[in-house]
Amino acid sequence: MKFVKASTFAILAGALVTAGLAGSANAQFFKGKRVNIIINYSAGGNTDIQGRMVMRHMKKYIPGNPRLVFRHVSGAGGVVGANFLGEAGKTNGSMMGVFTIPIMSQVMKAPELRINLADFHYVGAIGQQTISHIRKDAIPGKSIKNWKDLINTKHPIRTGGHGPASSKDLRTRMFFEALKIPNKHVTGYKSGGKIRAAILKNELDMTADSLAGYYGRVVAQLIKPGISVPIWHVGTPGPGNSILHSPSVPKSIPAFQAIYEAKFGKGKLPPKMIWDAIRTIAATREMLRILVFRKGTNPKAVKIMRQAWAKTIKDKGFLKEYEKVNGSIFIGKTGPEAQKEINNIVTVAPDLQKWLLDYANAARH
Repeated sequence: MKFVKASTFAILAGALVTAGLAGSANAQFFKGKRVNIIINYSAGGNTDIQGRMVMRHMKKYIPGNPRLVFRHVSGAGGVVGANFLGEAGKTNGSMMGVFTIPIMSQVMKAPELRINLADFHYVGAIGQQTISHIRKDAIPGKSIKNWKDLINTKHPIRTGGHGPASSKDLRTRMFFEALKIPNKHVTGYKSGGKIRAAILKNELDMTADSLAGYYGRVVAQLIKPGISVPIWHVGTPGPGNSILHSPSVPKSIPAFQAIYEAKFGKGKLPPKMIWDAIRTIAATREMLRILVFRKGTNPKAVKIMRQAWAKTIKDKGFLKEYEKVNGSIFIGKTGPEAQKEINNIVTVAPDLQKWLLDYANAARH
């Protein structure tokens, strides 16, 4: 019996020593180092707002307390930043992307996206809905109060986006086409902040922002001053080919399917390809923001950051601030969960992939 107790004690002691050595090694990996955080949209945009907030909380769980330096590599709806990390990013753990995922470029196999998003090492992901909002004076002679004042207008609505293949541009154009509302779409803005500036100058009427951008900037800049009002949100794919109201969005801001049925009748849907494309985009909201390393990055760096993210998303301070800033509870994924999910999201039927690419290309001319 004494021998068994002694052996058990020795095993436990050995395990504690091993754990201590592993913890010490983790601390040494990033100690005294700088980690460049690549944001794939411009400073002041929704991705920048959320990326900085997330990393501020996550930093305290990264052993070795590395210095975090933010760099903005923007353009083409987030594609430029993704290409930069995937092609030129450091693999020693000193460079990590915090992106709004350019998922539709991958889904449609757009030529400007030269890397495979599934090749990244995923540290984690954040799911978020997007809310569309419009200037109250977008229709001459009318003050828009809600979606009912918009859906039957014959006046062209000026909308803004980031690039022909970005999900914001695609869904905005599809929504207007499906609802048969005249639309003048302007693309090429490098951040949500720049689109909001254009709305403030009355150069645009309408756009969409993630919950981070909507509650973090839009409410203060456009809603409270009485310039704009919320109209609709994308929604969440549901059973029976439906799109349901997202629980993260107030009931007063309906999902797109409810708007469509209000105009065309209960149970009515847009043409098949448009509807399939909208449901595909709705599904991508589950991984709107991603934290990633380049393929081939030191496994130790990936493991340490995944552990830090797993602790961050359980941190009460982070969850409280997240809900305050984003107007909803946190919805996200761990690194392994995101790594698995990315392959599910990017797999679509070949006919839909071609249709989406043709649809995006039509906006390039």
